[in-house]
Amino acid sequence: MKVGRNDPCPCGSGKKYKKCCIDKINPEVSFNNFRNFLFDFWSYKEVKEMSNEEIIEKLQSIGIMFNKEIFLKDIEKYYSAEQISENWFNIFNVTAKGRDEDFPFFAAWVLWERLAPENVLSMEQMADLIEEGYQYLNDNKSILACDKWLKVWEGIKYRIRKDFNTLEYLDKAYCGSFDIRYFCQELESELYNAGIDDPKYFEIRIKYCKEFLHYFQNEDEELIHQIRRAIIESLVRLNKLEEAKNECEKLILDFPKNPWSYIAYGDVYCLHKSEIYDAVKAIELYQKGLSVATGKEEKEIIKERLKNLGKYNY
Repeated sequence: MKVGRNDPCPCGSGKKYKKCCIDKINPEVSFNNFRNFLFDFWSYKEVKEMSNEEIIEKLQSIGIMFNKEIFLKDIEKYYSAEQISENWFNIFNVTAKGRDEDFPFFAAWVLWERLAPENVLSMEQMADLIEEGYQYLNDNKSILACDKWLKVWEGIKYRIRKDFNTLEYLDKAYCGSFDIRYFCQELESELYNAGIDDPKYFEIRIKYCKEFLHYFQNEDEELIHQIRRAIIESLVRLNKLEEAKNECEKLILDFPKNPWSYIAYGDVYCLHKSEIYDAVKAIELYQKGLSVATGKEEKEIIKERLKNLGKYNY
């Protein structure tokens, strides 16, 4: 393949060929060398096409004495295939050179997928599932996205330690792969959209939110409040109105100075037409929320709701 003067230089500098290596090397030879260099790396796909026996044999050939029982203990200890691979390099006299230096990482990744229990996911698997979820969202397929992300949630639950009740330690563990706080909020939000398409996802959303509150009860107050409002919102969508009202009462008791406690309760009475629709009660709750609101955005949100109910004198 011939390299043109205005093409990117095959040396990888990022410059155009005419301003880089045109007078230094034969471009066709350089391009072929660069292409061969790329093709010379091991890939996940290539290792995945190998059998377990072939992978283990290859590991042994470069000095890694693979043992299934020890490997299964390692996946309890480590969060990623990369960490396991690094440990192999530390404890074994690994003879891998050149291309084979990448093999242990992909081997650990593939063997993790094949040998670990279904809910014990590596960071690599989680990152892939999250990305697949976003690809579905790009096609407006919330249900399929949530199905992927719920697998990640199961993997997260497996790593939860009973002696901690915030996301902090998991945030550190998954740092560099994904933001766990952001992911948890995205899952909660997208389960709502999935529920619009299939109401059973409102049930799933409630279950997810209750699990989150159980495991991370000392998490950031704003996030806790958001998750509790999601439960109320889902109960309303399922027409479980008395349960929704009970949750609202608890929310106001726990967060009396948070205007969103009153907004959530007011929404139960008027945001969706139902057997308990009561504009007067909603206005009363919104006005209570307005009385404790300090932020401009919160005030505007409440005022807009009051305006929609025909209450202009606020």
